[in-house]
Amino acid sequence: MINSADILKAGILIVDDEEPNVILLERTLRNAGYTSITATMNPQNVCDLYRANRYDLILLDIRMPGMDGFQVMECLKKVQKDDYPPVLVITAEPGHKERALQAGAKDFISKPFELIEVLTRVHNMLEARLLQKEIEDHKEDNPALSNVIQRNIRKIINVRQKATREQSLQDRIANAMTAYSGSMRFFYVHIVWFLVWIILNTGHLSIAPFDPYPYGFLTMVVSLEAIFLATFVLISQNLLAKEAERLTDLGLQTGLLTEHELTRVLQMLRAIQHKIGICNDDVSNLADADLVMETKPEDVLAEIERLQRRAAADPHDNRKSR
Repeated sequence: MINSADILKAGILIVDDEEPNVILLERTLRNAGYTSITATMNPQNVCDLYRANRYDLILLDIRMPGMDGFQVMECLKKVQKDDYPPVLVITAEPGHKERALQAGAKDFISKPFELIEVLTRVHNMLEARLLQKEIEDHKEDNPALSNVIQRNIRKIINVRQKATREQSLQDRIANAMTAYSGSMRFFYVHIVWFLVWIILNTGHLSIAPFDPYPYGFLTMVVSLEAIFLATFVLISQNLLAKEAERLTDLGLQTGLLTEHELTRVLQMLRAIQHKIGICNDDVSNLADADLVMETKPEDVLAEIERLQRRAAADPHDNRKSR
């Protein structure tokens, strides 16, 4: 199901050669909550912009110098034949409406346009567009998994891909070197390298040895290589540690929220139990009291630290197991 937040984050491109119209449309959309808006007054840039950003909606003026809206739509068809982007045409001439729809536009707005009509048509077209993309994304889903699990898997993958895209060039180089140095290809390259090096320095191939036994130069090269590879591995481990810390914080927040919600549910159930007169035995009442009491993370950490200090002070103390 498409929610309002997804619609407001959809990519929108405004194409109009008149600056007042661009400013008005962009301001109207931003005031309505849309966050991903791009505008251009040069229609010749539309195809390149769409190739790079894959907008969910294009607001396109028809009458523009150099390249009109019909030519822009023809160019878009060449860019994406299978998934033509929804185009909302803006025109002041009634004769252009039918031609625009035949050319591939999904809807149109007449000039001078009303802002309420613009927002309504933009919202409806984006909702239809995102729903179509969601259906395409779920076409090959595993029927044995629920929609919630499928959605969570996609969110996890998107978070990881976003983290990868936000890495600096140095971090990407370090990860690439670490991945390559831990592969079998790296192992095979070194086997061939060492064998060729040793054979060339045996003197049996009519070649004067340049690094005779015990191969001091080879040892120096391998040592330097080990230093650099160790550095790359440490950099990658630091990046993984940061990512693991983020995931740990996320898990902690989720666990605290779950504990808080379960505590509230148990309190509500206990109030209902008293209201309708259900009585438990003493053991059940004690367990309910323990569960209904909300657990504070700082208290748990303090107790763990106290027990650890006591165990470290007297490792033979049998009371630590109580």
